[in-house]
Amino acid sequence: MDSQPPAPAPSPRDSAGLVAVLALVVISVWLAARLRRWWDRRARVRRAARAQAAERDALGVLSEHGFRVLGRQVRRSWGLVADGDPLSFTLIADYLVEREGKRWVAEVKTGERALDLRHGPTRRQLLEYRQAFGADGVLLVDAEGRRLHDVRFFGGGHGARAGALPWLALGVALGIGIGVGAALWMTDGVAAPAPAARPAPRSPGAR
Repeated sequence: MDSQPPAPAPSPRDSAGLVAVLALVVISVWLAARLRRWWDRRARVRRAARAQAAERDALGVLSEHGFRVLGRQVRRSWGLVADGDPLSFTLIADYLVEREGKRWVAEVKTGERALDLRHGPTRRQLLEYRQAFGADGVLLVDAEGRRLHDVRFFGGGHGARAGALPWLALGVALGIGIGVGAALWMTDGVAAPAPAARPAPRSPGAR
């Protein structure tokens, strides 16, 4: 049986080329990671600058619609209970405003997606702020488009319960009034029994 000849050893030139390729791959990955971090940081800075500019512009939009600013970046401690364990956290509203004796929480948003009320995070944030701050309503401010949206939620909230109380009282009052009126009508409609007829007296000559 013939023995296989030994494989030729790689030349120093081939080894140097392989090391260079590996070094190039490592450097490329490192540069890509650095570039990605730089790009993400730049994007965050631009978003923060855009949000700050929008909050400043929102003051003019709120003023144009007759709202008076009570506070900016207003903090409110809130919490919940999960499986019997309390959990507290802090919420920060962009603005707390007032108009005609009512208070509103104003949230400033930029970008088409964040301003879309079909976007779950925006909708849930507005509902949470309304409940936590006990406001009469919430405002979604499009500072870049200089538009203001009055957002109201159906049922469940403090304002919804307060608004339903007058209607509930009116319904009860109407029910009582109808019941009393029907009882009186039925009483008046029952005729009193006629007195029994007396026999006519006979004349003396009648038999």
